[in-house]
Amino acid sequence: MAIRVLVVDDSAFMRQIITKMLQADPRVQVIGTAMDGQDGLDKVKALNPDVVTLDLEMPRMNGLECLKFIMAEHPCPVVIVSSLAKEGAEQTLQALELGAVDFVTKPSSRPSDVLWDMETQLLNKVIAASKAVVRGKTGQPVSPVKVGGVTRRRGKNLPLILGIGASTGGPRAIQSVLAALPADFPVGVVIAQHMPKGFTNVFAQRLNANCLINVKEAQDGDLVKPGLALVAPSGYQTEVVVKGTEFMVAISEQEQIYRPSVDILFNSLAKSTGRQTVAVLLTGMGADGAKGLKALRDLGARTISEAEESCVVYGMPRVAKELGAAEFTLALPHIPGKIMELIQESVLA
Repeated sequence: MAIRVLVVDDSAFMRQIITKMLQADPRVQVIGTAMDGQDGLDKVKALNPDVVTLDLEMPRMNGLECLKFIMAEHPCPVVIVSSLAKEGAEQTLQALELGAVDFVTKPSSRPSDVLWDMETQLLNKVIAASKAVVRGKTGQPVSPVKVGGVTRRRGKNLPLILGIGASTGGPRAIQSVLAALPADFPVGVVIAQHMPKGFTNVFAQRLNANCLINVKEAQDGDLVKPGLALVAPSGYQTEVVVKGTEFMVAISEQEQIYRPSVDILFNSLAKSTGRQTVAVLLTGMGADGAKGLKALRDLGARTISEAEESCVVYGMPRVAKELGAAEFTLALPHIPGKIMELIQESVLA
């Protein structure tokens, strides 16, 4: 059965283009289009689509308002189709926090070669979204974990770095984990989240505003420090390397299907911090990060993968589980507590 998609965009030109892109694949059927958020909300209720593609800047009711109603009244997978401007990036990340599954950036101009470049990406994300588990914006915020007297000291047991990897559904999951960590979290954090250029800096800023620890987009040569989370910049690869008695990030332009790649980050942790690593693989389609997580576990590092019950897309964690890469498989709300438990165990060992 074809994936039934509703296209919501105030531009008649974009509605036509998106429809043509999606219907080029026999797995997808566009069952309707809508010209603004109110029209889109009405048609979500009437047509019950499998997936909605949603513009953000629209008259009468914008995309964010429409998304809030969809998540509250008729939760279904939503893929944002937005501009790459800074304001658009902030709104897109806000949409992900509200429950959108993923997003595709559309060009600000209409050259056909640029416009049609988004076709494969749009199709892949709509098809992946059709398999996503959407729960809407429910539940209470995660409370910060009490450290219980843990202090950072350089012993042979204490983890030195927390590595986190994610893809589809990751921004919301990463915020859930980081928001639960205390301000004096005793190890440094490095994060690889699949995201196009122009978004990771805004993503880091939003995390920094909503978490007790400090968060910034990583720059080449940044030191990995306790209480600081570094977000790998999109379009590049980020590795952790040893610098004397410290650890720093090295940014490069290695070719890989994912930039940043979770596998490249995790494999660098296997070489630098080895068994003194806690690594977490969160929701996402594909397999990136699973082999890197396995390499870490083989060295004796503590490894966690997100359980299917809380994943938006159970792809990367599923492969990790199949490889035996995860020491612990946990639903998202239990991951921050396990991270702190593992650090506590290391200090007391």
